[in-house]
Amino acid sequence: MSEQDELFRQERAREQEKARRERQKKRDERSKRFWSTFLFTENGKPKSGFLVYTFCLSIVFIALYILAFRFVIDLLAPLTASWPTFWGNLLGSLSVSVAVLAVAALLHRVFSDKRLMFGTYLWLCVYVLAAIIYMAFFLRDAGTMREFMLFALWFAILPVVLGTVLFFFFCKRDHHPKAPVAEEPEWKKYVHRR
Repeated sequence: MSEQDELFRQERAREQEKARRERQKKRDERSKRFWSTFLFTENGKPKSGFLVYTFCLSIVFIALYILAFRFVIDLLAPLTASWPTFWGNLLGSLSVSVAVLAVAALLHRVFSDKRLMFGTYLWLCVYVLAAIIYMAFFLRDAGTMREFMLFALWFAILPVVLGTVLFFFFCKRDHHPKAPVAEEPEWKKYVHRR
């Protein structure tokens, strides 16, 4: 019996190892497909221009948000010094959001692909989510994490969520996919026209 049990355990271990290798292979293939979208084709064009453009725009918008917070907070500090913290933070956050959203709305009108700004804000959502997850593992203290979440709410979550919602509706309203060109029916290929 023990020899049979040992054979059964070895067989089960082999099956588990095979299943683990297959899962790892699928994960590697998915990862490779994702990262390959940022590479270029033989013609020198990006495989997924949309991902590359929105990624680059998201970096630009991070810089815009940092600059806007730098200048707007300095301008509003004397005005909001006597206000409660909540109202001061809300005014600062909304002011920065409006300033950056004005730039984004202008770009949305200029770009021919109306999905670009929405895609940019989706990247920003990914960054904010990644920062929150990282800080949750890094801080570990509930009080410190609560303080970080308050900071993130005013300086990241609120502006990014406002932009994402706004450009979702703009994208839905303005984006009209090109209709596929209808091919001629098969019988017309064989009819001679004069």
